[in-house]
Amino acid sequence: MIKQNVRSSILKKYNVNENDFLGKGQEAEVYSYHQDRVFKLYRVSAFEKQKILKSFYESINANVVDFNLPRIYEIIKEKEVVITIEKRIEGRNIQKDLSNFDYDQLNAFFKQYLSTILNIKQIKLEQKIEGHKLLKDYEIPNQPADWNEFLKQSLIQKNKEVEKYLIKDVKDYESKYLYFLNVLSKKYEGEYDLIHGDFYPSNLLVSDESKINGVIDFGLMTMSGDYLFDVALSWILFDLYDELGAVKLNHYVNMIIETLGEEVKGILYFYALYYSYYSANFFSENCSDGHYEWSVRNLNNETYWAELKDYMK
Repeated sequence: MIKQNVRSSILKKYNVNENDFLGKGQEAEVYSYHQDRVFKLYRVSAFEKQKILKSFYESINANVVDFNLPRIYEIIKEKEVVITIEKRIEGRNIQKDLSNFDYDQLNAFFKQYLSTILNIKQIKLEQKIEGHKLLKDYEIPNQPADWNEFLKQSLIQKNKEVEKYLIKDVKDYESKYLYFLNVLSKKYEGEYDLIHGDFYPSNLLVSDESKINGVIDFGLMTMSGDYLFDVALSWILFDLYDELGAVKLNHYVNMIIETLGEEVKGILYFYALYYSYYSANFFSENCSDGHYEWSVRNLNNETYWAELKDYMK
C-alpha cells in the first residue's frame, strides 16, 4: 500500500490531480494522464516486473486482433514508488453487469468472449518467452523444453509451499497430486501459443455497446504453451463469486466444446484443476483467503474429477 504523503507528493510532482483517479487493481493505482495515457503507481518492488512487461508488450505483433493491448511507454523509479506511463484503452469493466444480462445478452457476450481468447493464440511475439513463463516463480533446474514437463516441475515446486494446507482441506489430496504428475509425465504434442494466463471479464475493457475493446493485465501467468490452458481459465475464472450460477456457466463450457470439439473436454477440466492447485497461495502465502477457499472447492468438486477422468482415460 502506498502511503498518502508519498502519493500526494508524487502526484504533485507529475501534475496529476487526485480527481483523475480511475481505479485500483491488485498492484497499481491508475490515473488519467493526458488524452491517451494513464499514470500508474506501483510499490517500488514492482520495478523489475514492469521492465519485463514493457519489453514483452513491445514484442507483440497484434495486427491479427481487433482489440487493443497494453503498452508501457515509460517506467520511472522514484524512492518509494514506481511509475509507469501507459497506453489508455477506452472501456469499462463489465464484470458486475453480467449477472443482470438476459439469456440472449449473455449468449452474445459468451460468443465474443470465446472469440477473443481464441484470437490471443494468433498473436505472435518478436521475442520468445524464455522457459515458457514470462514472470518466473521458480528456478527450475535444466529448464524443460516440453510444456507438460514444465507444468510438472512447476507443480512439484508449488507443492512444497501448499501441501501442508491442501492436505488438510482437499479430499484424497495425495492421490490427486499424483494424478497430476502422472498426466504431465506424457510428452506434449501440441503447438506453443501465447497464453494470457489471467483471462476473465475483469481483465477486459468493454465499450458501451458491450464490445470487447481491450485485453489487459498480462503477466501473472502469461506463458507460451497450450492455448487450451487459456480457454480453461476463461471458463473457471469467469464467475469466481458464483453470481451467475452453474447453469449459465455450463452454457459457456458447452459453447467451447461445440466450437473446439468434444476431445477438448478432458483437458479443460485438467487445466482448471491444475490452476486451482497452482494458484492456491497466489494472494495469501498461508492460504487463508477467499481465493484459497475457491481453489479447495474446485479440487473437491467430484463432478470436475469425474468429467476429467471420463475424457482422459
